[in-house]
Amino acid sequence: MREVLAYFEEREAEFGRHLSVARLLEARVDDVVGEEDGQVEIRHINTLKSGLLIHLYNIVEAVSTRTMEVVGRTIVTEKPKLWTENVLREWVRAAIWDGEERLGEVAVIRLASISNVLASGNPPAAFVVKGEPGSWDDAAIKKVAKRLDCPLTLSRAIRRAAFEPAYLNEMTAMKYLASRRNAIAHGATTFEDGARDHTLAEIAELAGRVFPFLKAVAESYELFLDTKGFLVPQENAA
Repeated sequence: MREVLAYFEEREAEFGRHLSVARLLEARVDDVVGEEDGQVEIRHINTLKSGLLIHLYNIVEAVSTRTMEVVGRTIVTEKPKLWTENVLREWVRAAIWDGEERLGEVAVIRLASISNVLASGNPPAAFVVKGEPGSWDDAAIKKVAKRLDCPLTLSRAIRRAAFEPAYLNEMTAMKYLASRRNAIAHGATTFEDGARDHTLAEIAELAGRVFPFLKAVAESYELFLDTKGFLVPQENAA
């Protein structure tokens, strides 16, 4: 999980640099410039703000996906007979459903195949733990952790910042971020309008709620893997 945390820190710093550039440009809005120079207008800043929201959500998605990859890759270093029931269920979920096709005869064929893998007693190939349908937000992250029986260790401050319904329609920070990202990315709103109502300071505050939560989740999975929380306790394994 160290690789995920290192990736997260790089992306967090990158976001901070982009935010700083946006602030520098905002300070130049409507400055008088020469005829050959471009003038920074508020519509340009609004576009940059939407880009920052997209960037922030992409970090959430990338870190969450990479975390699930590491979890799956680590689990298969142990034999399936040692896995907890919940972890085995997640492996089956990943083996049967690819997120696209409908379940039916294909599922039966895959079940037969994975039964042979389990019967062999050998560790299977690495897999990626499936996320929840839809976007990555705090609710989806909590549900996946619960499915794996991975305790999320969150400080009171992180919990409050992440779960407080402080945004439009009683949404949490990550739910709001996902909704804004989807609206912009899917064309429900334009890049100029997607973050028009937010200041750069408010976007920075949103990131300040998201980043600590995301890091704490990755660290919780690191502890889960290091302590082999995905295995049945030895006294129950016999």
